[in-house]
Amino acid sequence: MKSAAVEDFALRCELIQFNHASYGLSSRRVIAEGERLRRQIESDPTLHLGSELTRRLTAQTISVAEMLGVDSTRLTLCTNATSAAAAIIASVPLNADSTVVVLDVEYSSIRRAWEIACTKAGARLVSVAVPVPFESAAALLAVLDDQVPGLVDYLQISAITSSTAFRMPAPALGAWVEQRGGRLIVDAAHVPGHIPLLPELWGAAAVFGTLHKWFPTLRPVGLLWLTPELDIRPAEVSLTWDSPDLVERFSWPGTFDPVPRLCTETAVAQWLEWQDAGLLDDCEQLADTADQAMVDIGARRTATTEFRPPRLRSFILDGVTAPQVKDALRVAGIRAWVGHGAGGECLLRLATHIYNDENDVDRVTNRIQEVLSR
Repeated sequence: MKSAAVEDFALRCELIQFNHASYGLSSRRVIAEGERLRRQIESDPTLHLGSELTRRLTAQTISVAEMLGVDSTRLTLCTNATSAAAAIIASVPLNADSTVVVLDVEYSSIRRAWEIACTKAGARLVSVAVPVPFESAAALLAVLDDQVPGLVDYLQISAITSSTAFRMPAPALGAWVEQRGGRLIVDAAHVPGHIPLLPELWGAAAVFGTLHKWFPTLRPVGLLWLTPELDIRPAEVSLTWDSPDLVERFSWPGTFDPVPRLCTETAVAQWLEWQDAGLLDDCEQLADTADQAMVDIGARRTATTEFRPPRLRSFILDGVTAPQVKDALRVAGIRAWVGHGAGGECLLRLATHIYNDENDVDRVTNRIQEVLSR
């Protein structure tokens, strides 16, 4: 870890952290703000968890919406990306005539949630295999046309896929599902703080995601963006479930800890400081360095340049298993996501952040080279 980043994070100095994209990392500044807020809440929980909470959460939501460049009346913070997805999937109308299309590179719990909802409604669920390495939007559209010949109610995609870490051609997919009479649902877990949030350009009807993956906020903080015609309600029927106001509707899922949401303004302010100092650009350059280093030792990219995100890269490791790679990295004190793709291939995903440097890249590259050469 960069010595200059020690004052910003409580991460153990001897660890090499490339798994930022799984859980994020709270900064010391945000942790301190969270402790201050918790002391404040405990001084008078009746007041701070009661009448004034919605007002404070609304202010945080407006601040986040302004920073992301979206309409604050269409945005709400919520518990996490999973709860936002659950709200969407439980709320949209499905029946025996409905068709839902889910790509096989989607996050497993999201695919499972649609599967359960479709089974209950008697709807048809179509799982479409995405070519990996991902090289062409046209090729994916051709697969969709071949496997889904009729009308579609909903298409579930990720703006940036999780394990394979490539940017989906969301506008093209939004146009495809609109032509089929349906709506686009976008998993944007890896978007805020990483790439622009552009729901209208994508043609999305609903977007769910998180703030705690790429901003240094406390976890968890979910995010939900909706078009006006969609009436989405929380999966939990709480006291504010019937509220016409989107923020209030998601402000009280029963008794919960609001502190992560109340810290978002502090986290965003620190992220903007990193951006202004060029640190996030440095992360992107480091991702490119890691990308080439991994290819040089025999790893295969999961996507061509056009579809690779700025600070998140994934690689196919041939001839090894995920447990072998996990064990090798764990023993070396290197943290990265390792797992299997939809086709059973071994995947390694690296996320670069402001605490990483070229020494970190050398260490992970050398370790993976050792595994591949066994």
